[in-house]
Amino acid sequence: MPNRLWTHSEIDKLKSLAGTIPTAQIASEIGRPTSGVIMKAFELKLSLKLKPNQARSPANDPGPAGMDLTI
Repeated sequence: MPNRLWTHSEIDKLKSLAGTIPTAQIASEIGRPTSGVIMKAFELKLSLKLKPNQARSPANDPGPAGMDLTI
């Protein structure tokens, strides 16, 4: 089976979803195999690594309870 060329809308969707949801879910939404999504992300130099949730960011961590961390 010959490879199907990527459309602009598929590439745009990959760029917008990369790092926000798992790769398998991106593949399902785009209608491509997971391996194809990984290869296209590599070609576009996109990271598929999930970004940490902002709510769990160290900057939002209040620190240990009862300790004054001000300088």
